[in-house]
This record gives sequence, structure tokens and C-alpha cells, in this order.
Amino acid sequence: MPPLKPGQKYPTPTPGFGDRVFYESLLKQRQTSEMAQDWCLNYGILSYKKAAKLHAIVTERKRKQRMGVTGTSASKKSRSSSPPPPKKKRVKKEDGVASPVRSAHL
Repeated sequence: MPPLKPGQKYPTPTPGFGDRVFYESLLKQRQTSEMAQDWCLNYGILSYKKAAKLHAIVTERKRKQRMGVTGTSASKKSRSSSPPPPKKKRVKKEDGVASPVRSAHL
């Protein structure tokens, strides 16, 4: 087995492996996809240079997540501080019985 690349935890799958095809194409289309970055690093898909560069980025991102500093948490907090939507009013039924349905007059 060849030496592992930075961030690699598992053996590199063959090029025709379904997961590899999916994550490689996802990473090409969306370079910021955290899911694709993690998978490609874990399985050693990238070249040594790209893996070293991406490993630093992923490590920093995970460190920030452990510290509780994420880009999405700030936006969630601002949404939760807005007032809740008004509650729907309940319609009271007279004498506990629903009113009869009226037929159309012809």
C-alpha cells in the first residue's frame, strides 16, 4: 500500500467505484462542498499538493466548528430572535355542534 496522503484515513477506491465518481464530480462542480472535501480527503482522491492544501482548510473549518464558530450559526440566531408568527384563532362551535351544511338555492 502506498503512503497515505494528508488527511487520508482509508484506502483509495478504484476509479469506477460509485462513491468515488459521485464525490469527485461533486467536488469539481462545487469546490466548497464540505461533504465532498471530507470524503475526497479521507479516501486520498486528490493529488498530494491539493490534499495538503485542502487538509489545512478542512482542519481549520472543523476546529472552528468545535469552538462553536460557524458561518451558519450567526444567521440562525438572527432568525430565532424575530417574533413568532401569530397563533391562529379557534372558531367556537355553537352548543358544541357544527352548523348544518346549507344547500345551494336554485
